[in-house]
Amino acid sequence: MRTQSPARTLLGVLGIAAALTASACGSTDESGTAEPSPGGLTSTTSEAATTTTTTAPSPTGTSTAHPDRCLIGELQVTLGQPSGAAGSQEIPLVFTNTGTRDCILHGYPGVSYVAAPDGPQVGAAAERDGGTETPVTVAPGARATAAVRATVVQNYPADTCGPTPVAGFRVYPPNDTGSVFLPYPTTGCSQSGVKQLSVQPVTG
Repeated sequence: MRTQSPARTLLGVLGIAAALTASACGSTDESGTAEPSPGGLTSTTSEAATTTTTTAPSPTGTSTAHPDRCLIGELQVTLGQPSGAAGSQEIPLVFTNTGTRDCILHGYPGVSYVAAPDGPQVGAAAERDGGTETPVTVAPGARATAAVRATVVQNYPADTCGPTPVAGFRVYPPNDTGSVFLPYPTTGCSQSGVKQLSVQPVTG
């Protein structure tokens, strides 16, 4: 009987150890397909799983909420003939559609006295004075109106009013931030606590 040399014995031991190591690094599923052990997995994340889709909120604002409203750029705003009343003047604001589409005016214009065409506001802006807010459709070339009542401020005590010359009105169409200047030289009250102007909603 031949005796194995120590070198051959060592090689046999190393071969058995290598086979055991290979067996420990993998397993076989029921179908016979080798699967890597948990320790040999490489963590991967698919692009689809990590991509977040963000939908931007719809913009809000007057133009979105009221796309059919009349814009200052498609309106000509003028003053009608004033009419006198006890202690005040009633002045029609006339809105003429100079655009190419039907548009809607709904509610109250913004009105205030100003010291100059591009000057500061004088006193309190017009208060809303009754009336029913009804949408008015204005065809190209057609008109709608809103009445402004201007108090004769000389009826107030001077120390309460602070009489101040004004050049005219700054007018904002309903639901718009654009404005126009309309000449109307008169006297206003510089004190903000005095009711000097009132306005009614637009009518057809």
